[in-house]
Amino acid sequence: MSSKRHTGQLIWLLAKTDFKLRYQGSVLGFLWALLKPLFIFGILHTVFVHLFGMTVENYALKLLLAILLWTFFAEGTMVGLHSLMSKGHILTKISFPRWIVVVSAWLQSVMTFAITLLIFFGAFFFSGLSVSIWQVVVFLLYIAALLLLVLGFSFLTAPLFLRYRDLNQIWDVLLLGGFYAAPIIYPLEMLPTDLRMWLYVNPMTFLIEHARTVLFTGEFSRLDHHVLYGLVLVLGFVFAWGVFQKFQRKIAELL
Repeated sequence: MSSKRHTGQLIWLLAKTDFKLRYQGSVLGFLWALLKPLFIFGILHTVFVHLFGMTVENYALKLLLAILLWTFFAEGTMVGLHSLMSKGHILTKISFPRWIVVVSAWLQSVMTFAITLLIFFGAFFFSGLSVSIWQVVVFLLYIAALLLLVLGFSFLTAPLFLRYRDLNQIWDVLLLGGFYAAPIIYPLEMLPTDLRMWLYVNPMTFLIEHARTVLFTGEFSRLDHHVLYGLVLVLGFVFAWGVFQKFQRKIAELL
């Protein structure tokens, strides 16, 4: 029990330290974590509503939610990818389980994400919308899946990045393409049926689409698709953990 408590304390200490250092020296500090997705939202909302005349019901809130989900995915995976490299000065001098560094980096991103979600729900209820308990529960299950997706990606790429230094550049380009290949700025229904299935290659398409659907309409469909997605997610996480374990002993020499 004492060992688990010390491990938890170390994870929290590293996450809290990273959280503070991330915004140290900037004038607005932590507010940048909130302002960045809001700026993106403002620009996209102006373009697609006022210039292109998007008339989707509750479009502003749906757009904001999708941007918040994507921002966490993009920043969480990038922070996770760099997690071991950024702590190289510690890992080469102190011996402790390397997975702690990855989890602490992930937790730092989760902290910011949680605050942005609270702001979203403030806007959601201020707009006069309401949800049932089961809608909130299902929505939180989608959030849990997103958290697992980001953590699994971090376990997979953090050690690989130590050997393949171009990985961050490749992922940066894929994130840019993934943003437009997910139903963030447009509803999935606008696309031809044959094209929609290809967008589900992007794992964020499933989460964004269904998280918005259950929250705004209360609908939950295609249980078989959810089971398949959950199975792939869990198997992917197990694979990522296996890759991390394989590289764990070589991390110090790769730094």
